[in-house]
Amino acid sequence: MTWRPITEAELTTEIDLALDTMPDEFRHHFSVIRIQPLRLRCRRSALAEDEVIFAVASRGHQYIIYDDSEGDFGLVVLSNGASEVLQFWVLAGGLCAAMQVLESGDYSHCRVAP
Repeated sequence: MTWRPITEAELTTEIDLALDTMPDEFRHHFSVIRIQPLRLRCRRSALAEDEVIFAVASRGHQYIIYDDSEGDFGLVVLSNGASEVLQFWVLAGGLCAAMQVLESGDYSHCRVAP
């Protein structure tokens, strides 16, 4: 099977599935910080072409993202807004885990991507 980028409809389904298993306090908090999916350009290596990942929630300059290539939620800090090309972000696993990292600031269990 060949990989293809996730659509916004598929992303919404992915988020809804994560919300179904999330504790109420996290579900409520996500509803406060959730944003319309924001396309962010990323580059996984110097020789790679730009790809798109989606930001799905934000608090200040910190964004929860979904990396469909990895199938994980993670975090990125955007100092220059959505116009920058991402070359560094971290992956936390599920949406609830990404929210816990956002709240605690403890990135020790995250994987660096790409």
